[in-house]
Amino acid sequence: MKRFLAGVAGGLLGSAVVFGATFALGAFNGTTVEQTVVKGETVSYEAEGLTPQQIYDEHAEGVVEIVATLPAQYDMFGQSTGPRQGIGTGFVVSDEGYILTNSHVVSESGRLAVDVQVVFNQDGNGTTQVTGTIVGADDATDVALIKIDPSQAPELHVLPLGDSSKVAIGEQVVAIGNPLGLEFSLSSGIVSATDREIQSPDGSTIVNAIQTDTSINPGNSGGPLIDSAGNVIGINEQIASRSGGNDGIGFAVPINTAVQVMEQMKGGSFAQGGYGDQQGEVQPDPGQVW
Repeated sequence: MKRFLAGVAGGLLGSAVVFGATFALGAFNGTTVEQTVVKGETVSYEAEGLTPQQIYDEHAEGVVEIVATLPAQYDMFGQSTGPRQGIGTGFVVSDEGYILTNSHVVSESGRLAVDVQVVFNQDGNGTTQVTGTIVGADDATDVALIKIDPSQAPELHVLPLGDSSKVAIGEQVVAIGNPLGLEFSLSSGIVSATDREIQSPDGSTIVNAIQTDTSINPGNSGGPLIDSAGNVIGINEQIASRSGGNDGIGFAVPINTAVQVMEQMKGGSFAQGGYGDQQGEVQPDPGQVW
């Protein structure tokens, strides 16, 4: 089992873990990623499929920029840092206005963002910004669900969801997101490994994560990892890095996990931490908690 340590300990190994949301005060750090190397099926580069350009042309309108305002923090002397604004990515999963993203894009240390703005790309015709509501955010799986009013947004482009249990090593994939605030950018690569174990923001273990060499940077968090058939197979979540930048080792939460969490959130019966390695109590409606 390979381990990447972040923060001070990470300096000993020369590697770090970076969650991919861009915040005014920097990205998350101080976590550990544990990875179990598992052999997987390989595929031919000559396999038929969509090109990165075709995937972008078909699905970029279903990817959104998320601008979240996090509540102010206070130090031991009662001094406030003031609200902080973060930029991440999400993608539309239903014509009812549901959007998947990462929990760490819209929350920090269990506190939800006080404001969420969702920015839609209108295929070269500018952008449209609407207010989103956080339906739920689970740090154990780093999955969050946002809801917008479809009548306030342009025509919604729903991204098709794939089956992450069938992902193969060597499969070509693309990521669409907002790295370093550069809106609606495309990058491409392959699936480097499957069945990785990575650490979520609350220290839980996310299993069956997908490793990719696709360029993922702060701001890509919450965006889709899309296979050559045009289906979302994961939510881009973090990188392992020696420099803090992209070193070709990125990780995505498997879409099968995200869908299970999403369905529970939509049904109001979500068990916090139910898919990590730590079990939590059933949470009431987030709107009543935060």
